[in-house]
Amino acid sequence: MGNQSSERPAPDRRHSPGGGRILLETLTLVLAGVALWSAVSTSHRADRLEARVAILEQAKPYPLGEQMGYLQRYVEKLYFAGQARNWGLADFYAGEVGETADDIAGAQVEKDGVDVSKLMATILPPAERAVEDAVAAKDPASFSARYAALVSACNACHQDAKHGFIKITIPERPSVTNQSFEP
Repeated sequence: MGNQSSERPAPDRRHSPGGGRILLETLTLVLAGVALWSAVSTSHRADRLEARVAILEQAKPYPLGEQMGYLQRYVEKLYFAGQARNWGLADFYAGEVGETADDIAGAQVEKDGVDVSKLMATILPPAERAVEDAVAAKDPASFSARYAALVSACNACHQDAKHGFIKITIPERPSVTNQSFEP
């Protein structure tokens, strides 16, 4: 029979039915690993985001002292604007006084068993509106009288809030020295 070798050629694994199955199983395992890694990674990111949201959702105490400081500053500036008969500036600060008082009233602040927001909503608005009316009328005498009533309302609120040791007075000189109150 000639020069025929008894050796058989090696099978071509690229085309064998078993080789395709191995390749498919390998790809399946790789894709499953990638999917698992992605799921774990996403889960860790979600956990971190949930932790950050929980921190942000924690109730923070209302900055009552800070807001009262703003209110005091606006009341002071209102006074000097009115004394200078700068009615536009006085109107602006009367508005700031009203907005800050409304913020405190709407914040539902209770401190040491006192409903501070309720006090703010009942005691200050009538005095603040009276000052606004004097500013709108551009009436210096009315402004001075109504401003004194506003200061009295502040002190009455402090008394009712068990903070009578905080006494507001009519200012003698501006605490802010870099603002002109002249028209």
